[in-house]
Formats: sequence, structure tokens, C-alpha cells
Amino acid sequence: MGYETETHIGRYIGRMQWLMPFIGFDWRYRNQMGERNFQEENLLGQKNTKDNRSLLSIGINYTLPMLIRFQTEVFTNGNVRLQLEREDIPISKRIRAMFMLNTDKEFMGGFDYILNRNSRIRTHYDSDMGFGLGINFNY
Repeated sequence: MGYETETHIGRYIGRMQWLMPFIGFDWRYRNQMGERNFQEENLLGQKNTKDNRSLLSIGINYTLPMLIRFQTEVFTNGNVRLQLEREDIPISKRIRAMFMLNTDKEFMGGFDYILNRNSRIRTHYDSDMGFGLGINFNY
């Protein structure tokens, strides 16, 4: 249905590393296959480009209490995106949860099951991509 890449290059500031300014590039295209399933405006009242975007950005990540990451990003077309995200929320010894939501009316939620120290099985639901299942390898 399309492609998507979101790349950020940044540096944490300070001894505690709660703040990270970054520059980035967001390139995405989604073909809705004839569906008219697009958003005219995001939550901030700006023209939403989440289905067709090729823009540079500058932003800041700040780590809130409970290790929730708050991201503010300004794109070269003037749009602003705010996002809350947390991965690796401990539910049990082997199960971890994750969530994400932003002002582009996108959201995600899911779970990881830890198989061993180097691998996990992941499942999640994304508002744009639907359900997903995968294996995560760590080294």
C-alpha cells in the first residue's frame, strides 16, 4: 500500500539525558486503493500530510515521568506534530506493552513476549497499517 521512513538524528543533552534536540526527514506515501480514508486536518487544525509527505523537520524529544517520551516536531511546510510514546512497559516478567499517539490522528498499541535475552515476539495494532506480528532480535 506504500512506503514510509522516518529518520531522526539527535543528541541527548545533560547528565540525566532527558532532552534530545534532533533534525529529521519524513518520507511516506500510502495508496489507499480507491478508499477515501484520509484526514483533511490534524488535531491542530493544519492540513494533514500523513499519507503523502516528503519533508525535513526539526524537533525535541523530552522524557516525561514514567519514561513516556514527548516529541514536538516542526516540518518544513510549517506543520507541527506532537507525539506521546512509550515502549517496554513491564506487564510481567516476560510481557512488555507499548503505545503511541500523535496529533496526525495516528495511534499504536501492542505487546512483546520475551523468548530469551536476544529475541522477542511482537504483535501490535497501528491505525494506518493495521495488525502486525513479528520477531525482534537483539544483539
